[in-house]
Formats: sequence, C-alpha cells, structure tokens
Amino acid sequence: MEKPDQASYPNIIQQIEKSPCGTVYPLSIAEMRQYGDIYKDDDSVLLWHYCGFAFLYGACDNSFLEEIYNMFLSSCSDLPRRFILFSANPKVIEFFRNKHDIVFGKRYNYEYPSDQPVIRGEIRPDFRICQFDKDMFNNIQGRITPRFSWRDASEFLDHGMGYCVLYQKKAVSWAFSAAVSRDEIDIGIETVSDFRHMGLGLAAAEKMIRFCFEQHKRPVWSCDVNNIASQRIAEKLGFVKHSEYVTIRL
Repeated sequence: MEKPDQASYPNIIQQIEKSPCGTVYPLSIAEMRQYGDIYKDDDSVLLWHYCGFAFLYGACDNSFLEEIYNMFLSSCSDLPRRFILFSANPKVIEFFRNKHDIVFGKRYNYEYPSDQPVIRGEIRPDFRICQFDKDMFNNIQGRITPRFSWRDASEFLDHGMGYCVLYQKKAVSWAFSAAVSRDEIDIGIETVSDFRHMGLGLAAAEKMIRFCFEQHKRPVWSCDVNNIASQRIAEKLGFVKHSEYVTIRL
C-alpha cells in the first residue's frame, strides 16, 4: 500500500462511487479541495480526510484490510490525527468485527430534497449573523469548528464558507462547509451550550443551505446516531434521512 502520485487522482475519482457513506469527504480529497491522505494497492483505495474520516473503495481484499488495521486501527498505531473508518460494506465490517480493541458505531446521512423550500431562520435583534473571516477561524473554540475539517484559514476561505452568529461580539453559534466537492457541501454546525434552543444554529445553517444553492451544489448533512439534537435540526431544516452506515475506530 502506497501513496499515489497526484496525477493519478482523476482515476481515483472514478472509483469513488455513490454509497450510503456519501461521497463529499473522499471527493474533497481526490479533487484537491481539502487536505487528506490517499493510499492505494492495486484496485483498492483508502481516502483519509483531514478531520479523520476515512473511506474505502475497490476490491478491499483481506490483505489490504490487514494493512489498514495494522497502520491505523491497532493499539500500536501512532497517528498524527484520528482515524474513523466509514463503511456499509458487509465484508469490511465483518473483517474488523474479528479484531481486538475495535469500537463500532453508526451514523446517518441526510440529503436535501431538490423541491424543498428553504425555511427562514429568525433570530432576536440583539444577535447578528456574519460570514466567517480569518480571525473567527483561528479563535472560535468548540468541538465542531472549521478547524475540525480545514488545515488553516487560507484553505478554508479559498474553498469553503461559514456563517457565525454573534452576541455582543462573541461567537455563539456557527454553520460551515465541513467538506466540499464539485457537487456537494456537507454542513457542520455547533452552538455554545448557554445559547442552545434559541434557533441560532438553525439560522446559521439556513444561510449555508442558501449558499449551497447559490454555488449550484447540493447541501448534505451527517451525524452520529446518538446526536439527537443534530438529527432534529436537520429534519427541521428540511433534510431527509437518506442512509446509514457503520463507523469503525480504535
């Protein structure tokens, strides 16, 4: 298993087929919009996004999966960032179920119906929404921020977009492009705990949905099966659950 030359990325793009796991994250790497690592072995390929999400395509025989386990999912792995493998392939799932120290989870993918009107998020007059800038990228603190998916502000501002809700000049909620491909944008969202249940995340996400359509891209949404709040916001915005898949991690 080795890292291919970037000249071969167009061929890898052809291998990234529609699956329950979605395609926006792996395509964001292969289209060189966001940083990530690609590993290839014959007709199998692994794409590992900067945020830690990883995807498999191709034959994925046992020797290839064994290499992935040894490099990324064994207790001896020493990685520069997290590694969470997404899969809906029964063969891949069964292979890792027989390994030690592996934790399985589940995620949902949501899509936005093409005929769904965009709701308008309303916020109080003492809040305001603005676009992300370099200072916001660097200084906003949280679990799901643009720094979760982008290496630096320049990469984000060149290829992504985000909206932030401010209260007394403090960022209290935000929505942003967590992954960007030619055709889709995955929306990430977070609200500071003291400001939840006020419709702020909904308003920021509504701005992102409109931005997606302005860019002629489809908005998509994904979240962990246990993240009920994210599921509720997605459904309130008009997203419809499209698929589910397994997460595999150390």
